[in-house]
Amino acid sequence: MALNQEYFDAIHIDVVKKKYYNANKVEAVFSDIRRQAEALYAENESMKAQLAAMNGKKVEIGDAVLSAQAIYREIVDKARARAAEIIAQAERQRDEAEEEIRQRQESAVQRVETCYARIKEQHMACIEAINSEWQEFLCGLFPEEAEQNVPPAAEFDSGPEAEPMAAPDDLEDKIGAIAQELFSIGAEDED
Repeated sequence: MALNQEYFDAIHIDVVKKKYYNANKVEAVFSDIRRQAEALYAENESMKAQLAAMNGKKVEIGDAVLSAQAIYREIVDKARARAAEIIAQAERQRDEAEEEIRQRQESAVQRVETCYARIKEQHMACIEAINSEWQEFLCGLFPEEAEQNVPPAAEFDSGPEAEPMAAPDDLEDKIGAIAQELFSIGAEDED
């Protein structure tokens, strides 16, 4: 039985001769109180020891939690720093790749423009050569008229906006006849 209010209320010691308590009963109650008090004292000491152990563990757990938080912060900081480093490296590589692509594009454009300029030059040279040969051919057909009617080569304008030169009527007829002959020669070759 525990030492509580009910225990003390249940103690009833008979009074002998209305003057004295029964010594045996009083001694039995004190003996029971002493036994329970010793048990409570032992239990109290045990609980104090457990509480001290728990407080020690609480401090250890608190230290472990603080240490874990510090490690967590350190890991997060390192991860953030590494992520920032990786992002910066990726951005540098992207910039380098973009610069390389831009340089390649510029190089390709320059090569195409150079090639186009050479082709245009060659094309213009071919046109000039054909024009010169055509003039020589026509002049060779009618040498006496060529000296009188054909303007110098500097007066020929082969540009797209050049107006056709007016040829004398007989020269125009002769050119038409030559064109028909060439056409008929070309038709014979196709057969």
